[in-house]
Amino acid sequence: MSKNRKLHPATIWRLLRRLSPHARPYRTKLALGFLAMCFVALAEIIRPWPVKIVFDGILIPQEQPDFVMTQVLSWVGSGQSLLWLCCIAILGIAVLGGLAGYVQSTLIAGVGQRVVADIRLDLYRHVQRLSHSFHDSVSTAEIVSRLTSDVRMMRDLLIEAGVLFAARSLVLIGTVLIMALMDWRLTLAAMAILPALAFLTHRYGGRIKDAARHQRRGEGRIAVVMTEGISGISLVKGFANEAYEEARFSEQNLSSAEAGVMATRISAEMDRLVQVVLAIGTCLVMWYGVTRVQAGGISPGDLLVFTAYLTTLHKPIRRMSSMSARVAKATASGERLLEVLDLNPEITDRPNARKAHSLRRWISIIDLTFAYPGCEPVLKNATLTLRAGETVALVGPSGMGKSSVAKLLMRFYEPQSGRILLDGTDIRDLTLDSLREQIAVVLQDSPLFAATIRENIAYGRLDADEEDIAAAARASGADRFIRRLPQGYDTVLGERGETLSGGQRQRIAIARALLRDAPILILDEPLTGLDRTTAAELVQTLKMISRDRTTLLIAHDDLTLSMADRIVHLVDRKFAEDGFPPLVLERKA
Repeated sequence: MSKNRKLHPATIWRLLRRLSPHARPYRTKLALGFLAMCFVALAEIIRPWPVKIVFDGILIPQEQPDFVMTQVLSWVGSGQSLLWLCCIAILGIAVLGGLAGYVQSTLIAGVGQRVVADIRLDLYRHVQRLSHSFHDSVSTAEIVSRLTSDVRMMRDLLIEAGVLFAARSLVLIGTVLIMALMDWRLTLAAMAILPALAFLTHRYGGRIKDAARHQRRGEGRIAVVMTEGISGISLVKGFANEAYEEARFSEQNLSSAEAGVMATRISAEMDRLVQVVLAIGTCLVMWYGVTRVQAGGISPGDLLVFTAYLTTLHKPIRRMSSMSARVAKATASGERLLEVLDLNPEITDRPNARKAHSLRRWISIIDLTFAYPGCEPVLKNATLTLRAGETVALVGPSGMGKSSVAKLLMRFYEPQSGRILLDGTDIRDLTLDSLREQIAVVLQDSPLFAATIRENIAYGRLDADEEDIAAAARASGADRFIRRLPQGYDTVLGERGETLSGGQRQRIAIARALLRDAPILILDEPLTGLDRTTAAELVQTLKMISRDRTTLLIAHDDLTLSMADRIVHLVDRKFAEDGFPPLVLERKA
């Protein structure tokens, strides 16, 4: 077996160390659950003794009873009283053990679900704060897969590898100690199979982990194909490619299923071998135990108790072997989570960053050079100034970096060199939150959420009241069609606002930007895909909301450009400033 396929304890420890803080708020419930586990372990250990007492005290009375039988007989006596006592003890052990098991199960299960929810929240919070470069390189479906199924596996890792392992270890240790006190030779015979069990766990753990990792990756690819096929359903149907999408999904689905079957097969193979090894151990104990009874070393009742203990001993061993398979699978998921949690946001606040406020709203872009990872620069030593209250249109061929300017202004990315100043202050000296609070955005495909229209507009300012939301909707021209809807502002939109027309979606996006009431406005091709009439109506609205705001307008059509005070071309990765030919730099009349 190659080294990378082994299930290293160091890997499990690293995962437990990173994720166990999520269990600390529930340590009281975990302690109570652990206490209940101790009662369950105690019940398991004393369960065979009433049967031994009946066997050695009533059915086959011993001439020289052992210490336990001597004490019981001196206290209760023999006969019917002893039988009644043993029956009551059997019932009492079952009831108390059952109650303790119920408390253990409910407490541990509840903590497990809450820990999973906390890990999922922590991961989601972390993903929200990662830079755009991460979201550019990892698909949404892959992120969702890690937030759902991978996080769900952490319950097996934290609870199985932590609390339940301790409980089963208690049963194991307690049983072995009692067995050793009864007969150490027979105990050594029972323990002879432990090296074989350790070998099986070590051998199969890494294989199960590898198969589980392959399955988790396959499920991530399924999520990608499924998300693309469903979100792009209009394109799929438009090109009549339903059969092609079904084939894509089927291929990934079958690959993941095969990986799941492989993981199950390896787990089942290990389980069967563990059972065979345990059966060999039982045969060894039975053969040697009968020899010890015949030699007078132990009583028949002792052998009965010892055999019961052997069954009790095998149960946690089987569970721990099964647990090792589940932990191996959970470890594969845990490593996928740490791949994300170990990433640091590339763009963060500087140590002495201050809040942006009371801006006069002029923007200076100085010697800016920027390239996406692994690509040629889209901007190189570019310089541009936007005066306060001015609307500047940035035009140029598609893919030449116009939208990149807006992303750099909002610090979605960092330039390789150069600076962007707001009122003379480098934006890197401002806190991210306060910087972005100064900017409102309307995109060519402004995303809407599957929520009410009111909630979508209020996303621009979460503390806005009803009047502010309605005022923004009226100003954007959205109020007219909203009030004609059956539930008005409480109408729940479909995913990405697909239940509305393109113009209606843009009006809601404009209302959201208006509600933001930010001094800087970015309009990134806001009229793309709209018919001429709708676009003309929206231009008037956009002119109104850009008034008295410093506006960066990214556009190419003449209707949108009519809003601009100045038009700047992006030429050869630079902004065409004064001194360029009139064909390159135009001033709006």
